[in-house]
Amino acid sequence: MKTINLKKYYYPICKKDTFVEVPDEVADAIVEESRAEDANDAKQHYHCYSLDASPGMENHFPEQAVSPEDILMEKETEREQEAARTLMVERLQEALATLTPRQTSCLHARFWEGKPFKEIAEAEGFTTSAAIVTVRNAIIKLQKYYIKCGWMKPPKEKAICTKTAPPKRNRKKTSAKKS
Repeated sequence: MKTINLKKYYYPICKKDTFVEVPDEVADAIVEESRAEDANDAKQHYHCYSLDASPGMENHFPEQAVSPEDILMEKETEREQEAARTLMVERLQEALATLTPRQTSCLHARFWEGKPFKEIAEAEGFTTSAAIVTVRNAIIKLQKYYIKCGWMKPPKEKAICTKTAPPKRNRKKTSAKKS
């Protein structure tokens, strides 16, 4: 009777060292099958996995070691991104302070909480169209503040959010009074 370690031959299934006594013939068969599998894998790798022959095979190999310069540049980039994010948040808080409380609450509900205009209108106590106009006017006011402070360039074209009033409805023109 031979003792074999199941982890050595059946690793994905058996992850811990498990020693089992088996008859000599079974142990020899397991060892022979393992060697045959290893030989087949080596043969397959030798004949099929050339870096020239298989496009994309180079992606399966680990990358080269990262240099200290790359690490420093990555940390510097992270610091710059964090500083830019902090500046952006400060500017947004400053701009939001210029809005009315109603506009601020509607913007918060729409963009931070993701509520639809109907829910915003119900919560604030006005109509859906009033909620839409309030949010649009708040965006226009923020945009004008950003342009005034020089944080944003004015838009070249008239965008939807630069309109100051809703579009006029198409009405039927009444003909002259009939006498």
